Amino acid sequence: MNYHQVKEWLARDELQPSEMFSILSEIASQVNDKKTHNEGRDLVIRTLARRHLCGEFETKILASLVRTVGLYPYLSPMIDAVEDEDLLAYELHRPDGLDAVFHSLQARIYYQLKAGSNVVLSASTSVGKSLLIDAIIALEKFKKLTIVVPTLALIDETRRRLAHKFRDRCNLITHPSQVARSDRQNIYILTQERVRKRIDLSNVDFFVVDEFYKLDLRRDDDKQRAIDLNLAFHQLAATDAQFYLLGPNVQAIKGLDKYEFHFIPSDYSTVAVDVVQFDLPRNGDDRPNKLVELAASLNDSTLIYCQGPGSATKVAARLVRTIAVSKDVSCAATANWMAENYHPEWQAVEAMRHGIGLHHGGIPRALQQHMVRMFNAGAIRFLICTSTLIEGVNTAAKNVIVYDRRRNRSLLDFFTYKNIQGRAGRMGTYFVGQVYILEKPPADDEVIVESPIGEQTEETPISLLLQLGDSELSELSRARVNEVIESSFLSAETLRLNGSIDPDVQNKVARKVYDLLANGDTTLIWRGFPKQPQLIASCELIVDELAGPRLRDLGITSGRELAWHLNTLSRAEGLTGYLRAVAEGARAGQSISDRVDQALKIVRNVVSFQFPRDLTALNAIIAEIAERLEVARPDYGVYCEAAENLFLPWTIAALDEYGIPIQIAAKLSPYLNRRDLDVTLSELRRLDLSQIEALSEFERALVSSVQVSI
Repeated sequence: MNYHQVKEWLARDELQPSEMFSILSEIASQVNDKKTHNEGRDLVIRTLARRHLCGEFETKILASLVRTVGLYPYLSPMIDAVEDEDLLAYELHRPDGLDAVFHSLQARIYYQLKAGSNVVLSASTSVGKSLLIDAIIALEKFKKLTIVVPTLALIDETRRRLAHKFRDRCNLITHPSQVARSDRQNIYILTQERVRKRIDLSNVDFFVVDEFYKLDLRRDDDKQRAIDLNLAFHQLAATDAQFYLLGPNVQAIKGLDKYEFHFIPSDYSTVAVDVVQFDLPRNGDDRPNKLVELAASLNDSTLIYCQGPGSATKVAARLVRTIAVSKDVSCAATANWMAENYHPEWQAVEAMRHGIGLHHGGIPRALQQHMVRMFNAGAIRFLICTSTLIEGVNTAAKNVIVYDRRRNRSLLDFFTYKNIQGRAGRMGTYFVGQVYILEKPPADDEVIVESPIGEQTEETPISLLLQLGDSELSELSRARVNEVIESSFLSAETLRLNGSIDPDVQNKVARKVYDLLANGDTTLIWRGFPKQPQLIASCELIVDELAGPRLRDLGITSGRELAWHLNTLSRAEGLTGYLRAVAEGARAGQSISDRVDQALKIVRNVVSFQFPRDLTALNAIIAEIAERLEVARPDYGVYCEAAENLFLPWTIAALDEYGIPIQIAAKLSPYLNRRDLDVTLSELRRLDLSQIEALSEFERALVSSVQVSI
């Protein structure tokens, strides 16, 4: 029998125990043939899902097959049935100092890393690439390690995992304010932007880049984040530290030729996946109707991928009409808290009442983390997500529905589609994942990642090249950099300091500032917190010259509008009051839920991230021009920090990264240190929540779940 015949046999609902020996015999033939070994491994995984049909003898055969295909972790539940030879192999796949068992691919990588080799691993989501990081830490060979992850959500997930295993002996550093300790193993868990800002990483022993494919400028919608990642890698690699890069579905890598490393592209998998393709049209009712039909038939945890927040909200609204209110009390408690602290008409509130979570860029970070925990615990059955979830965060999903064939406004490429597909199934939980693709999938394509520092062309961004030393530039790039510096109105120092902004844009702003200051207009010269005209003047330059397109996409078209958002958020009512004011400003016929979604994106993407970056860059430009004209220099630092922390004490705002929504963090503020984050976290861990009357029962439960993870 061939692979497909055995697969269909295994999938039969009426499969009987008496058939298992014959099935295992057929699988053994597949496993022992080099040509069909990978298909044989897939069949072994599918058989594990039907293990309850195996008798004692068949279980021993299955255990032997599990060992043959290298899936040693799957021997644990049937360890009593394992023969001595298989048991020995099982024990030999344990890493030093860590309670875990490797499968064969993990063991191969582990021994290469242990021997001091640099490794670039490309393998599917289910392979367990992150366990190798834990195993390297457990060796206690390295005193200072850095793990670079693409999002703050992944910082929190990684921190939680490592805190659970290594809290007593490791110092976990995730925030810019935290510092290393001489008496502990120091592990920095940082985004690329935070790596770039640190000055204490020159003696790193070992570093990791998660989702390394983001080095390629073509692979990230935000080019500046890709540039920052390349510079972060370059900064860490310059220390000669050993490295481990990991990511999915890459067949080749270019631009890292100056480093010695083992590139290991692998199709090894620990779960099996069935793909059902419907080829439905984008427009019309066929696709939404099929989604509703699937949702009604699927009983296990299901991720639904949508192209963006707008599509996710529409899908949630449609499912709410067909799915009954959840009986899980945690759904009602979460929904009630969301209604009170965000807005009762926010679509995410009603979705939660029906056991549906939303995960996109408009959902506050701590609430995203809470929804992922609910999903993994089985409290909610559906999690509607965009690429915010697909890129790295671990979920336990039996099913994935690919509702849209796009990512934002662009068609999904094959790489992203395979990454989404890889979310179906979970090692040890769901042996067989199901993927339902409503539109036609993209064509198969080879994925090659290019690092632009090592592959410099005329297209390499000048903002990246300006950050490199002369010896690291190609002849072409050196000429380009020299031309920019020689023709620049600003100094090379300022151009480099504002590396996230194109030099032409910086010079345009500088000439505007020069004209204003030369004519005696000093509105832009302020310190601390600005007066209203000063804030509007600064915001006008940001909207008109630095961040216009991004802000216009969020409905901000003038400096006065940006200043309104900042002022409203800074008032005593905080985020809840700000959202109330936004909702009250809705025009007739305008969706309040859409307004709330948009406002939350402004808070997350603009106020606490892009605006402080732009204001810092503007400060550097004005400072140089002011010195040239011999007028007072501005200092926007205090206001930048305030906005970045949403006008809360910075240690309290930082709790959002640890899974505590800022509304709850504000209630905890009187009981916590406001000057030292490590002290704040220590106090939070010991806090007796029963003594804080301001907290609701839901809030106590949420904070309690965070306390055990810090």
